[in-house]
Amino acid sequence: MAENDIKRLQKELKFKKLQLNSIYELSSAMQSQFDVDHVMRIFFSSLMAPLGISRTFFFDSSQELFRKRGFVLNEAEAQLLKKKLKKTITAATCREVADLPQDLDALKKLLLGRQIHYLLNISESKKRTLVLGLGRKFNRRDLEQEDFEFAYILSRFMLIELDNIRYLAQIFEKKKLEHEIKIARDIQLSLLPQGLPQLQNYDIAVIYEPIQEVGGDYYDILKKKKNIQPLVLADVEGKGLAAALLAASCQAIFHSMNELYLFKPAQFIGKANSFIHEITRASRFITLFWMLLNDENPAITYVNAGHSAPFLISGKSVRKLEAGGMLLGFSDSGIYQEETLPLRSGDIVCAFTDGVFEAENSKGEEFGEKTIMDFIIANTQLSAAELSNRLYKQIKDFSRNKKFRDDFTILIVKVR
Repeated sequence: MAENDIKRLQKELKFKKLQLNSIYELSSAMQSQFDVDHVMRIFFSSLMAPLGISRTFFFDSSQELFRKRGFVLNEAEAQLLKKKLKKTITAATCREVADLPQDLDALKKLLLGRQIHYLLNISESKKRTLVLGLGRKFNRRDLEQEDFEFAYILSRFMLIELDNIRYLAQIFEKKKLEHEIKIARDIQLSLLPQGLPQLQNYDIAVIYEPIQEVGGDYYDILKKKKNIQPLVLADVEGKGLAAALLAASCQAIFHSMNELYLFKPAQFIGKANSFIHEITRASRFITLFWMLLNDENPAITYVNAGHSAPFLISGKSVRKLEAGGMLLGFSDSGIYQEETLPLRSGDIVCAFTDGVFEAENSKGEEFGEKTIMDFIIANTQLSAAELSNRLYKQIKDFSRNKKFRDDFTILIVKVR
């Protein structure tokens, strides 16, 4: 074998060894890295030295990922490049920039001006545009077939790592969401009363069922003072951690103001509304039914802030408890009215959130508020717990165990 042939083979062997080392180093270095920018830096270093090039870029349309090395683009040029690159991919593995069609003249001029002469198609699907741009070698020689093969193989290694990063990011995001849901669930459970008050003249029952781990419904029983027992039923807009945190903020407001405004419910709700509006800046809203039970001389004083009107049922007579004002958080200057009604033995107050009467059957028909009212009227002899449990069962039977569309809370107060 001639000496020149031996030298040529030795040179090619050395080049192949360099390429293999680059692939190995790229693979090894990326195993412990979960940062896209770091992976791209390793990739460019592993690509450019063996090929002897000083300019390159990578573009992934599905992730809107664009990284470059060795040249500068302004924002408008970068946007043009990304937009037009999606039109360059064909069945061909590699295209020379100089051969791009006339309708891509703007892209051709831009790339050649940055000394990018080749576009390598590294996609495996038509749904995902993956392009590697390559410049000429330092000695201005053209890249050869084996150079493109090396760039393609190296790119596929890099893409596997990028896909792994995205997959891990999804796992981390899912874990983060699960953690946030657990936090929200813990917050929500901490808000709920640990028991119902034992009152001389009232029998109270509650059924609470969120449709998700964390719901938007909220009920509370505040500190009794001078025979006045405050209760609240609210529906906080939204679900999840945001709703739980807003409910926690509302609870803090209600409990802190209870001592000051217990006997002035309309003023109480007006002040609470101002605080809630300041917190939410009119971006989140709360419907609320606030009631005070007089446990010495049975009577109810209430304020309805945009909530579904509860029923006061006395025998066959039904009254909707609608006095109040707009929902909380909508405006910082809401004005609210209160109403006081005497109660007698056997009277029933039935409060609920909209998830109760909006429960649907298989035909898409809603259970409805009138059905709730008719049920209570037909069963006034039952205790508060029996009423709430049987009403819940009837709604479940109506929906044929179809999942509720919204959180489900029933609060029943019966005068002894």
